[in-house]
Amino acid sequence: MQARCRFAGFGGTLRTAVRPGVWPCVRLLGVLACAGLLAGCSSRPETAWELIRQQKEEQAMVRAHEDRLARSQAPSQAGIMLDLIRQAQAQGRYFAALAYIEAYEQQFGRSAELDALRADALRMTGQPTQSEAAYRALLTTSQAAHGWHGLGLLAADRGDYAQAVADLTRAVKLAPTDPMMLSDLGYACLRAGDVAAARLPLGKAAELAPDNHKVLANLALLLLLDGEHDAARRVMHQAGLSEQARDRVQALAEELRHAAAPASAPAAASGPTSRGAQASVRPQPVMPVADQQPLLERFGSSMLLR
Repeated sequence: MQARCRFAGFGGTLRTAVRPGVWPCVRLLGVLACAGLLAGCSSRPETAWELIRQQKEEQAMVRAHEDRLARSQAPSQAGIMLDLIRQAQAQGRYFAALAYIEAYEQQFGRSAELDALRADALRMTGQPTQSEAAYRALLTTSQAAHGWHGLGLLAADRGDYAQAVADLTRAVKLAPTDPMMLSDLGYACLRAGDVAAARLPLGKAAELAPDNHKVLANLALLLLLDGEHDAARRVMHQAGLSEQARDRVQALAEELRHAAAPASAPAAASGPTSRGAQASVRPQPVMPVADQQPLLERFGSSMLLR
């Protein structure tokens, strides 16, 4: 018996000789084959959809990562406000800084860094009692060096330079590379009459911050008290100090010299012992003359005395 079976899916004709009992089986196989083809065709859209979904998920993950990276690199609002406080203080607008500090605290809370800025603003707005309490509160925090520095400045404002030296020495021990703390310690030593003790902190400050006008002015004061007038003039010229500022440094040097003079005056009438008494109160040289030149040479090779 001849039977013809056409499979549209294959586009061809299959001729075979089958026995009467086998034909139903052939027909069943054909049905199953067509079902398999249909199943295969129906699975392809599902696979494509999974691929699209996977690509969308990957793109979403990439965008999320980029967003996180952008947020981490962008300055936070809290950081912007802290910079605003620092800028106000750098411009001498300490009352405005206090207002910014209050706004920051209401929005972001307190921190040791914020308390340090507040203590400075209180001191610079004529509130010594409040600023002293604020500085002392810093002594057990990460801003302890700032606290001792502020206490030293308050002591210097009171004219208690011995206490200022003690407080600033503790500040420098905690922050040995801070040029402003070193410079303030050296200045306090000069005002306390200990010219020799001022040499080391002022030398460090000058080399750590060779472009800082305040540091160089204090260094020039040290050199004037030590009798190095030419070196002092070179330092003031390097610092770009105005004539008024130079006159102030010169006047302060004379003031410190005269502050030591009365203590030696009574001894001048005692004859042979007057020289020893005078030497005990006169500001001592920074170092022996033979050893002074290397220090000046190092200053000359830096930006200080070019």
